[in-house]
Amino acid sequence: MSNLKLTPAEKKRTKRLFWRNMFLGFNMSYTRQQGVAWDWIHAPIYREIYKDDDQFWEAMKRNMEFYNTTPNMNGIASGLAVSMEEENARAPKGTFDTAGISGMKIGLMGPLAGIGDTFFSGVWALIIMGIAISFAREGNLVVAVLPLIALIPNILVRWYGQKYSYKLGSQYISKAVKSGVMEMFTKATSIVGVTVVGGMISTLVKVPLVFKAKINGNTLNLQKIFDQILPTMLPLLLALGCFYFLRKNTSPVKVLLCVVALGFILTFLGITGAA
Repeated sequence: MSNLKLTPAEKKRTKRLFWRNMFLGFNMSYTRQQGVAWDWIHAPIYREIYKDDDQFWEAMKRNMEFYNTTPNMNGIASGLAVSMEEENARAPKGTFDTAGISGMKIGLMGPLAGIGDTFFSGVWALIIMGIAISFAREGNLVVAVLPLIALIPNILVRWYGQKYSYKLGSQYISKAVKSGVMEMFTKATSIVGVTVVGGMISTLVKVPLVFKAKINGNTLNLQKIFDQILPTMLPLLLALGCFYFLRKNTSPVKVLLCVVALGFILTFLGITGAA
């Protein structure tokens, strides 16, 4: 583990990043989720890495993208991202493909959220709650310090996940760039990112059709017809429509309001509604 020790400068940077990462969930939006908070967290780090204003603001703009994961696990993605940004700053201009940074974030946010939510919300929280209830019934004051004990795994994962991902990234990313592995990684993470977004569309975007009509004694079920043609086709069309207008530089707020208005109109007409 000696090669994973941080230099004083690296330790200072990771400490600063560790404390700022505590605020990942403090700024959420419909269009970017934790994207704005990510930029706020990393802004002073980007300023240290990129002395040139153009490079700094390019990094800020590039990272202002959709991002959403369990805050406890974010240090892993954060540490890797910072080490990749450092390599981008060191590399000759135009030789480092920054799409790999976005691909890494999007590719990791889902698995990290799945692991983090399962352990911290599903397993660890239930264990602590069960212990707390038993102590509370007996009137034992130990229950008052249990919340502090519950924080220990959270803090350890945040610190060591960020520390080792940052240090390992800084050691191997430059080698990966020179050997061509980074280019393969960029393509792979881009594919994973697109797959993750596609899965989110099919599972999170809902356009339930409730319209039914009697025709010659037969019931016309609009939802079943669309399901037979292509399941989740309507969520896909809605997502592509939103994407089209966003690419035309339409304000995300306007797109969101149009979707809400469309939902009200179609529901009022009896075409969509609660499934």
